Amino acid sequence: MAALFGFSRFINYAASNCLRKVTPIAICKQYYPALRLWETSVAGYRTARPPWLKKVPDYQTEIREWDEEREKIYADVTNEINKQIAMNRTGRMFAIVQVCGKQFKVTENDIIIIQGYWPPNIGDRLKLEKVLLVGSTDFTLVGRPLLNRELVTIDATVIEKTLSHTKTRFRFVPRKQFRRINFYRVQFTMLRINCISINGNIDEKKEIEGLDRIY
Repeated sequence: MAALFGFSRFINYAASNCLRKVTPIAICKQYYPALRLWETSVAGYRTARPPWLKKVPDYQTEIREWDEEREKIYADVTNEINKQIAMNRTGRMFAIVQVCGKQFKVTENDIIIIQGYWPPNIGDRLKLEKVLLVGSTDFTLVGRPLLNRELVTIDATVIEKTLSHTKTRFRFVPRKQFRRINFYRVQFTMLRINCISINGNIDEKKEIEGLDRIY
C-alpha cells in the first residue's frame, strides 16, 4: 500500500512538471503566484523614498567636485598664503614631525628628547622629512598624511647624547619566594630645532605626490 501511494505521488509530480512546460505561462501563474515576482521591476521598490535621502547618482555622467564659487575662494586663499610666505609675514610657525615612531609638536629653538638608541652623533645637522602639519598665525597646512618634503624644510641639530636618570624595575611573584630588582638607564638624544621654513608657493607641485618616498 505504501509503495502504491509513493508511486502515485511520483506520477502526480511528473504530470505537473510536464503540464507546466507545455501550458502557457499565463495559466501557470494562476497556480504558481511566485512566478509573478519575476515581472516586478526593481524600480518599483524605490518609488517611495524618504525626503532626506539623496538621489542615486548616475555614474555615467561626470560630477564636478568643485563649483566656480569654491574655486574662487580656494584661489583667493592660496594667493593670500603665497603672499605671506613671499613677504615673510608668516610669524612664528609650528610643525608636527614624526621622529623614531613618535610625534612631536615643535617650533623654532625647541629641544626634543629622543628616547632609545639613535645613530646620529653630537653636532650632526639633520633635516626632518616626516612632517604631518605646519601652522602659522593665519593658516595651517595639513598633510595627507605627510607634506611634500620639498615644500617644508625643518632643520635640526644634535646637541647632546646622554643617559636618563636611574630607573628601578621590581618583579615580585607572591608565595613563590621570587623577588628581583634591576636598575637601568635609557639613552637620550637631545635635538634642537633650528628653523621651520616653507619653500615656494604651496600650490606648486615640485615632484609627484605619493611617489617621492615609500615608508
